[in-house]
Amino acid sequence: MDNSFRLIEEGRKDELWDRHCGYLRMSRADFMEIQRRLMLEQINLLGSSKIGKAFMGERIPSSIEEFRRVTPLTRYSDYTEFLTNRREDDLPVKPYVWARTSGKSSDLGPKWVPYTKTMYDRLSDPVIAALIMSSSSKPGDVKLERHDKFLMASAPPPYVSGYIARSTRDNLEVVFMPPLEEAESMSYGDRVAAGFKIAMREGLDYFMGMSVVLARMGEQFEQQSNSTKPTKDLLNPYILWRLFKAFVKSKLSSRNVLPKDIWKLKGIMTGGTDTEIYQDWIEHYWGRKPLEGYCCTEAGNMAMQAWNYKGMCFFPDNAFLEFIPLEEHNKNKADPSYQPRTILYDELELGIYELVLSNFHGGVFIRYRIGDLFRVVSIRDEDTGSELPQVRFYSRVDDIIDLSSLVRLTERDIWKTIEGAGIKYQDWAARKEIVHGTPTLHLYIELSRTVKSSEQSI
Repeated sequence: MDNSFRLIEEGRKDELWDRHCGYLRMSRADFMEIQRRLMLEQINLLGSSKIGKAFMGERIPSSIEEFRRVTPLTRYSDYTEFLTNRREDDLPVKPYVWARTSGKSSDLGPKWVPYTKTMYDRLSDPVIAALIMSSSSKPGDVKLERHDKFLMASAPPPYVSGYIARSTRDNLEVVFMPPLEEAESMSYGDRVAAGFKIAMREGLDYFMGMSVVLARMGEQFEQQSNSTKPTKDLLNPYILWRLFKAFVKSKLSSRNVLPKDIWKLKGIMTGGTDTEIYQDWIEHYWGRKPLEGYCCTEAGNMAMQAWNYKGMCFFPDNAFLEFIPLEEHNKNKADPSYQPRTILYDELELGIYELVLSNFHGGVFIRYRIGDLFRVVSIRDEDTGSELPQVRFYSRVDDIIDLSSLVRLTERDIWKTIEGAGIKYQDWAARKEIVHGTPTLHLYIELSRTVKSSEQSI
């Protein structure tokens, strides 16, 4: 199969669209056929490994139904003996790389996740889909070019975002700024600063980063644009021309210079619980609406919006998908011994579900509860013609504050309220506390130094 950059080079953009975005035209039956075929291949790989036998038993399940019946739901703590010490001989396929989490979301410290060569190579597929979708306005509209310039404000290896960048470069030959080999040895701030410095000279086509980071970058850019002092780096004629055009645009609009005055981006890709909160700010600063995706260390990129920026669709060939209905999730939360039932992607209806995934392509996670909740916002998408359920990230399972079962608040609910109030802040935290026997929400806000309002007015 030709690499994606070869399809671009030869002008075969219809094939490029079909390869990376064609899943949107799938029927539910087609989607599930891919899911079942790849899961049966994975079951056979698992069946000959020690880790697979630990969960499925000595007998290899012969069907998806048998697999779901005999294999328990799992959490990361069930894998620590295999993964913490990287016991590669116990795994179904020898890992190509090991990815890790920051360790902030687990009492067990960083999670270590093995990626097979096939899993690594496929990390770029959803990114290429995102590049296409974020810059298109209709099916088949491909503005992506082989040497487009890409600034990725994310972490280097061994974080999965770093491997995603490497895989994308290998498959597509986009130009990262700064080059990945240099960027991976820099601190986050230095890497982003170096990327912008190059972009001032060379231009910029795509930007990927967390929503809050993109919004804060735009805010800082606006605040500092009128106080920037001339330096030797700015004497480059390309930079001077770019700055002159940006200055004229800003003055015609009676405002400070914004990033969108300097660069005309093809697309912006982002993720995180705060995407809905910051998307308008990102569009204001950068000139394009950000395309939202869902990614996790345990399985890479798993879901993404289409060009209409509505709900996300899951990819059919990334991981086997099961979902625990909210009612079942709550029963299990109240009684840990209760085994919640799961449904498959084609059985989803409107509502809230906990995601359960099983890796494909020799991965290790089996019926794995990652700890994320999704809301199904539509059972299909009229705009794109997709028959697949549309979802939005709802919350982490442990980031919900329930006040006497009368009010359920997620991180996003509270965040949107603070943003809507227009309060300038640095950070915030919320928790449920019992005050005189009554569940009470306590909200703690670290205010910006520029805020002069009283506590009462806030």
